[in-house]
Amino acid sequence: MGAVQEHRPQSYPVVQKILSYSPEKERTVSSTDTTMKIEDTANYHNVHYKSDTEFVVHIAKTLLTPIGIWPRDDSILNSVKLYMHTGAIFSLMCFLLVPHVIYTYFDCENLTRYMKVIAAQVFSLLAIIKFWTIIVHRREIRLCLTEMEVQYRDVESEEDRLVMTNCAKIGRFFTKLYLGLSYGGALPYHIILPLMSERIVKEDNSTQIPLPYLSDYVFFVVEDSPVYEIVYVSQIFISSIILSTNCGIYSLIASITMHCCGLFEVTNRRLDTIVKQDKRGLHGHLVDVVRYHLKAIEYCATIEQALSTVFLSEMIGCTIILCFLEFGIIMDWEDHQTLSTMTYVVLMTSIYVNVFIICFIGDRIKQQSERIGETSYFLPWYSFPEDVVKDMRTIMLRTNQPSNLTGAKLFDLSLQAFCDVFKTSASYLNFLQAMST
Repeated sequence: MGAVQEHRPQSYPVVQKILSYSPEKERTVSSTDTTMKIEDTANYHNVHYKSDTEFVVHIAKTLLTPIGIWPRDDSILNSVKLYMHTGAIFSLMCFLLVPHVIYTYFDCENLTRYMKVIAAQVFSLLAIIKFWTIIVHRREIRLCLTEMEVQYRDVESEEDRLVMTNCAKIGRFFTKLYLGLSYGGALPYHIILPLMSERIVKEDNSTQIPLPYLSDYVFFVVEDSPVYEIVYVSQIFISSIILSTNCGIYSLIASITMHCCGLFEVTNRRLDTIVKQDKRGLHGHLVDVVRYHLKAIEYCATIEQALSTVFLSEMIGCTIILCFLEFGIIMDWEDHQTLSTMTYVVLMTSIYVNVFIICFIGDRIKQQSERIGETSYFLPWYSFPEDVVKDMRTIMLRTNQPSNLTGAKLFDLSLQAFCDVFKTSASYLNFLQAMST
């Protein structure tokens, strides 16, 4: 892969004029109060920037480091470790998924009965897609993480730091909510449900607990001991890896996207406080606002390039998963299987929460980006100097093209997209019910 291309937003001539402005001369003629404010801002130093960054990415780093896809420097040693580690993890994922697919589509006697397990296969496939997407775009993601630390280090006031940490807390809350629902539904699915399922009768009339993933391993017989016990434990272990992959990448997405929201909120806060500046220092303050706004736009563009494929696969895959989970709930409810019904309900809820949070974050980024233009308009710009009014007008024009996240440029992540997923899964469910009758 080549070097990461820097994403520069379209620059208007007035924006270039603003950014070429040096505030040093104007600061010398500002009032005493304004000078004191500038000095206080310049003297502020966030000594907690490392702990702030660690707070944002702690969960994602904890889940993705054992899998080997946490972005690191591209040294020769790290590259060798990456390919060896990811090769082993990918082989384990295929060891679980491929035999399960073979059994489902070639050996299953009643496909309608096992149609609900397709949700697990799609979930595993999504993990593999996201797994390789993070590897391919690891440089862009590492750039986002590096920029995050730099922005926490260079924050200019405690108020800006609080805005960013509050967004980080929202991202951690989303992550913990999704983790609780995912593990709360996955553990019963992998451990409890096989123990409660109907036993498999072998040729010697002995019984056996069914595997968590009914599979057809072409090259060896699973039913014989100790191969069966090894495969049983291996499937639980590999499914835990797949679950950690999904949850870890989701945590990474929530962390960096909510940080992007924080950048736009800080920009908006700085723009809102422009009225507190001395009129002779307005231009200098506006320069800082524009520069920070451009940083937020570039950060969002980097996220879009690195994760747009993940967003697309997540939205499409979750729609399919929801369809089959709903189908499984209906079937188990008709068979009076309370435990499996509740398990599928929890899993379905976790998928809905996953889609909702991703769409909510995308919608929030777009709203915060548009809000900068609204804040500019409602400022008393009519009382500002003429050159500052022209610069404010440029900011308003730039926000007419708000930053947003998309699914591979096919659709925007918004609450409307969440409603579309809900309606589409219900439509597919009706189709499956019509086929099964």
